Amino acid sequence: MSKVQKTYNKRQHYKKTAKRNTIDVNLKGFLCSCNNREKDCIRETYNILNKYADILWPPQPLEPGIVPGEIEEDLEGELKQLREIKAEERRFQVMDSGAKNFLFIKTTLEEPVKLAESILQDISLKKTQETRFLLRLVPVETTCKAFVKDIEKAFEPLCEKHFGSESVSYSIVFNHRNNNSVSKDEVIKTIAECVTKTGEEKNLQHQE
Repeated sequence: MSKVQKTYNKRQHYKKTAKRNTIDVNLKGFLCSCNNREKDCIRETYNILNKYADILWPPQPLEPGIVPGEIEEDLEGELKQLREIKAEERRFQVMDSGAKNFLFIKTTLEEPVKLAESILQDISLKKTQETRFLLRLVPVETTCKAFVKDIEKAFEPLCEKHFGSESVSYSIVFNHRNNNSVSKDEVIKTIAECVTKTGEEKNLQHQE
């Protein structure tokens, strides 16, 4: 076998075995479900997230160029294209969830919930279908290891954020894939106790 053929085979093997980045801790993003059409789902998800992100947080205009005439226009056009590509990579990036028909799109945006709510409100108002392959879009404010102590630690700042100011109703939904080491009852009990504790502490502060 020639060196060229060996190199080609190595490249083919690399392409077949290459995987997307896996989910890490402390990420914000969106959990997306699809029905076997992952590539189409990723494309749709990028499109809809970028569309509404640009509405909520419009891109900053380019600074005026210093090159006169047509050269300036060409340069600005290229810079704009590069900025849009980098913005998409920076704002949204698909990660390997490890579960079939589930994708995780990480984001650098601080408010994934606000973005998801904006999408749902607009779809509800217009009564239009925005996607064919993206079945569900769930905003994620943080990620952590699948251990109760890690879940509790990751939830504490979110508990303070969402349950610290006033009394609100809530539900705890437990779903799991590829993991049987975490007890549903223990997770629900831990989250509920954290919410109750936060509420009691806030009440004491108000009384003082």
